Parts: sequence; structure tokens; C-alpha cells
Amino acid sequence: MTFKDDESDIQSTLSDAPPDWNSDDEPPEDHVGDENTCSRDGAVRKVIQKVGKGLERPGQNDIVTLRFSTIQLDGSDNPPGSGSTESPEDDVVTVEMGDNHLPLAVEFAVKHMRVGEVAEVRAPAVYSAVTSPLCGRSLRTQPGVLPKTDKVKRRHRFLPAAPRAISEQAKKDLLNFRKAKQEATDKGETLAATSPPMFRARVELLGMVCILALTEDRSVTKRILQVGSSRRQPRKGDVVTFSYCLEGERDRSETCTLTLGEDKLPFSGLYHVLLSMKEEERCLARLSSAAALPEDSGEADPPQRSLEVSLLRWRRRDLLPVGPEVEASAQNGGAASCMLKTEIHQGPERRSHDIEAGSMVLAALAAGGGKASLLSWRMGEGAVPGYLDVAAASMRFCESAAFEASKSVQSCRPTGPSYQGQTPLRKLLVDELEPWLSDLLNVEAEVVLARGDVNEESPKEGAPHLLPIPSDWMMQGEVISWSDVSLPDDGRFKLVLLAATEAVDLCLLEEEGQLHFLELERAHGNALAKVGRFEEASEAYRRALDAVRRSPLYKALFPTERGHIQGAYIREACEGEHPLQKMSEEEASTRRGQLVALHLNLSLCATKAGLFALARRHAETALGAEPENAKERTL
Repeated sequence: MTFKDDESDIQSTLSDAPPDWNSDDEPPEDHVGDENTCSRDGAVRKVIQKVGKGLERPGQNDIVTLRFSTIQLDGSDNPPGSGSTESPEDDVVTVEMGDNHLPLAVEFAVKHMRVGEVAEVRAPAVYSAVTSPLCGRSLRTQPGVLPKTDKVKRRHRFLPAAPRAISEQAKKDLLNFRKAKQEATDKGETLAATSPPMFRARVELLGMVCILALTEDRSVTKRILQVGSSRRQPRKGDVVTFSYCLEGERDRSETCTLTLGEDKLPFSGLYHVLLSMKEEERCLARLSSAAALPEDSGEADPPQRSLEVSLLRWRRRDLLPVGPEVEASAQNGGAASCMLKTEIHQGPERRSHDIEAGSMVLAALAAGGGKASLLSWRMGEGAVPGYLDVAAASMRFCESAAFEASKSVQSCRPTGPSYQGQTPLRKLLVDELEPWLSDLLNVEAEVVLARGDVNEESPKEGAPHLLPIPSDWMMQGEVISWSDVSLPDDGRFKLVLLAATEAVDLCLLEEEGQLHFLELERAHGNALAKVGRFEEASEAYRRALDAVRRSPLYKALFPTERGHIQGAYIREACEGEHPLQKMSEEEASTRRGQLVALHLNLSLCATKAGLFALARRHAETALGAEPENAKERTL
């Protein structure tokens, strides 16, 4: 019986790629009539009769549905009833790859087919044995080492291989055929067979279900039943909420909330399953060997279990280093010196810019179960403790999170001293935001960031700007001090990031803006140095210098400095341009004195920190601008 002319009408649902998809990043496009090698020894080949759709190809343990019929099977060593034969009917089967359910040559070919593809498979007759190719752990004699074989072409080196007994039998059949042909030629006779014993089949791949192996020994695999709604996946230390049940027993499912890597799981293999899932994903997990046992179980003969697992939600947990002192202690194993962040509700959008020193921030702060306070401040100016700046910088817009700041974290960078030009801490009152904040701070609440009563123009759902935030929030509110904000002694608080501005770009400042920024940062550094916080003072002085370091005037005043900032544009003086000639002698002397004072202050801060090479460099820079200054010589 010949193969039916009507091909399968099952369409590929595994890829969004069009039928004519081709890209430089993908393998070359297939064409009808192409002949491809499917096995490492080159014995199994396929000829494409119809091009498939999509980009996926079946792998080990994937479930495939295919239709195939035997066109030719001959040779004396084949089972009874062989010879030049055709299968009585087309076989439509659904099998698992690598489970010894298909003829070896057919499984070789299916591994190189796409859904909807029709191909003719050609191989030695011995490859009609029902078994599976060797791949993965079954192919390696030891980890990372492939078994020694005959010389293999480079492009075939990583193809699956046939069992050694079958490949050796194929070689014997070929040698026997050549020997019989030579003997017939010597006797002047004609050999009845014109080719060695062959197996030919026509195969159509109707569909496939991807099975993901989560461990190298394949003791944990999963099949996705419902695709998740997010791109993120849990990590060790995150808090996950999931449900699980035995396959087919969804009415007896159990729900668990635990911390990955810290709490005990019902079955040890669920750890790998949960790490691979996305929120709202549902999968069928197959656990075998030790992965099917509860943690710390001593059973000797573990059963194989199939579980339906649904990841209901999960919350990130991160350790945030606060300040150089805490970062150093964290490197020495002091995890308690870092601030613990636990996500409550994920922010809907990534920030378009970083939140750093100089950014204005609007956030809701709640502590001790009380009502949330709406606060605005400028990052890095000391209006709030340093750990609150770190918390805000780690968040997305409209994200809510819970934080735990230990005593060492709270004492690392307390609020700074006030100085002229400092942006004050403000407390705003926006009644329209209260229902939103209560939902964002509630772990169990379902938050939808779009409501018809907020904006009548029906904007895009989920956009963070739909919250009723005043456009002039940076200038609104009552001026308060951090002492007016009460936090519990245990350092636990919740934060919602509502808005933030981009910090000033030093590369775009004009001369007037440079001078204003320099004066603000110098005043900030002086205030910190007076209270003995030299490390933070050096950061302020460094930011002040960065505002003018790349200008032609700075290079004219400090000939020993190159004035280079990594990643910034450098303003070189034009030919014939002399920046000092545009200024009066008194103005140039004042400007030189301001910049020399910055370098001297940086040298003092470096001396206090024990960085004597850096202190000497700043002193030499100041000495190059004012050789007669005695203070630089003493530093």
C-alpha cells in the first residue's frame, strides 16, 4: 500500500514564525528535495518532501505525534515477513522520544524535523530495529567526554549516535554485500540485489509537546500545561506560593507558601520545578529517583510521581548593601549588615532612567502598622538616612516592598547635617492616593493600576502615570525633618515608589549651572567634614569637581590634571582660545581658589581614610595650580 496523498491538515501551534521564516541567526531554510544526514555515522539520511512550519524540532523526552509507513525493508537478517515490503497501513502514533517505541532510523529523522514536515527516511535495514539513539548521559563514558569512535566529520560530531551493536551490524551487512557482488562479478553472474539491505520509510510529523529536562540525570522533567504571564522566574531565597497535586487529582490539591532554599518542600524535586516556572504557570512535573522523595527522607526505593504544579505568585527577596562600610562587612560574610528587601507587588514598568544622587523621589512610607506617609526628598543630600536612599534606588515605579534594616544598617549612614541649598524633606497630603496605597501595601490585595474614575480618557491599562499624582509634587507639602517620622526600633518598614526625576547630567550643564552645582556640593561636603563623616564628604567634593573637571578653564588652571571623566565628553579649548583671558585677574584668582580648596579637602579626606597615595595626588594637583601655597606642601 502506498502512502496516502492527502497530507495532514494539523497546523503548527508551537511558533509564531511565518512559513517562509529565515534569518541570519537561524539555520538555513529547508527546501523540498534537500537531503540531510541525521546520525553521527552518516548512515541515516532523510529527503524532504514537504517543508514544515515553525522553528522547533523534537528533543529527548519530547512527546511527538507522527504518521509513518514502511516503503522498503529487505535483507536476510531481518525479521520474518520482511523482504521488499510496504506496511499494510499508515501508522499514526504518539510516543515519547528516547523511550524505545520507534524504529531507530525513524527516531533519528524525527529529531531533525519540524511540525508539518514530510520526509523519506533511508538507512541500512538493521536500523529498522525498535530502539532509540544514544544521546546525553547514555552517550558519554564519563562526564564531558565523548566515546572513542571512528573518524567522524566535524559537522556530524554532535549528532546522536546509534548503539554500537547496530552500527557494527550495518558495517558487516555492507561488507557482505560488497563481497557477494565481487564474487558474482568474478563468476560473470549478475547479483539479484542491486544495493545492500535497506530500510525506507515515509514520515510526517503531526505535532509535538515539549518536555523540559530540569536536571542532567532527567530525574526531574516538566511539561507546560499553561504558559505563565511573566518573564521573571523565582530564585533561591524568594518567597513562593504554589499548589500541587497528583496527576488527575486536582480536587485534592494543596497550597504552600515557603522560602526557596530555606524551608522544606513536600518533594525535593519541586525545588528545580519551581525555579523554572513563571507566575501563573501550570505544569505537569515528573519526579523519579531521589527527586520523588520528601526532603530528608530515607526511603531506599523511591516511587515515580507525576504532579500538577501551579505557581500562584512569588515575591523577590534581595540583600541590599548600604554604604561602603556595610559592603565590606557583607563580603566577609556579614549578611546581617545588609538590608533585606521583600517584594510585595511588582512594579508594572521598568524605569526609563536610574535613581541616583540628585534625583527627586516621591514615595509612601509605612511603618508599625500605621498610615502611610507621602514623602518627597532629593537623593544623596542627607535629608533621609542612607538606607532609605538605597531602598528607593532598588525599586520600580509603583512597586511596593517591605524592608528590614538592622541596627548596623541604621547607624551606617544616618541623616546628614543641614547646609545652605539643601532640598528639604516634605510631607504631602493627597487623599486620592490613599486607596491605592492601602492596596499596594497589602500583600493579599489584587492591584490594578488603571481605573476609569482616575482619568476619563481611558488611558492604557497598567501605566503608572494613571495614579493621581500632582504634577508639581516636588514643591508641594509641609517641610519636616526626619525626626518627625517615627520608625520602629526593629527597622521594619514598607515603601511604595510613586515618582522620581532624573538626576542632573553634568555633561549638559552650562557654566552657570556648573558653578551652582559646585557650590551646592561643596557646601554639602563641608557640612559632612565638620561632623567627621569624611568618606561621605569626599563623595560630595568629587561630585563638585566632576561638574567642572572637563572644562577648558579647569585644564588651564590645573595643568597637571587631564580633566578626564570616563564616559563623558571632554571640552577642549579651540585653537587660539585662552579661557583665562576672558576673565579678570580677580575672578580667575577666585575661581582658582575655589577649585584648589576642593582638591585640598579631598586630600584631607583621603588622609583621614588612610589613602595616602590619593591624598598626595590631590595635594600635587593643588600645588601645580598654586606653587606658592604652603598648605599643599605640608599635606
